[in-house]
Amino acid sequence: MCGRIANGAKPGYLREHFDEVEAAEILEEPGLLPRYNVTPGQFLPGIRASNRGGTEWAIFRWGLIPRWAKPDQIPDRTFNARSETVAEKPTFRDAYKNRRCIIPISGYYEWTGEKGSKQPFYFHNTDSTPLILAGLWETWRHEDNIVDSCTILTADADTKMGGYHHRMPVFLDPLAIRTWLENDPNSFQSIIKGIKTTNISIYPVSREVNNSRTDHSGLIEPLAQLL
Repeated sequence: MCGRIANGAKPGYLREHFDEVEAAEILEEPGLLPRYNVTPGQFLPGIRASNRGGTEWAIFRWGLIPRWAKPDQIPDRTFNARSETVAEKPTFRDAYKNRRCIIPISGYYEWTGEKGSKQPFYFHNTDSTPLILAGLWETWRHEDNIVDSCTILTADADTKMGGYHHRMPVFLDPLAIRTWLENDPNSFQSIIKGIKTTNISIYPVSREVNNSRTDHSGLIEPLAQLL
């Protein structure tokens, strides 16, 4: 599961980290970066294949809107897609075949514990490089409205991650980015089998993150440093 994201990187850092990706100026869009409490329905920068044969930055609404969705029936639970069924689900199958993307993030949150007293934990790369998540994107049109949207793929959690949630995002090794974006369905199982979480650090953070309207860098600070 991945339902709350931190995107603390500044635009310049992402431009340098993915230095061959076109249209990086859109990372300067007001309110896009940095963010520390991104919820479904808000916007994430991502990378997709461009019409010119390279890759380009795009801004996606988090929560995929199928092309056939009616304006009064926009789904609200499409921010994640199960990797086991994504090729068959009507909402995702066309995007899975033809419109893949990656979503680089600083980290994300999960909650564990009993209802009413759940503790949030923050997941991020130990070396502070972006987590690269496998995603799908779609363009929805209605009259004059055009929305690019995305979903993040999930898989069964491994032993390390399973102590916090039974699902985890599909993490991509940087070397697998091109393979994923080239839309070869046969590559997906090898990507799933190649997921590595050894470099991911996990620690508890303040329950202040529970409030989706709260957004500041202190949300990703380890709880032990805040006490």
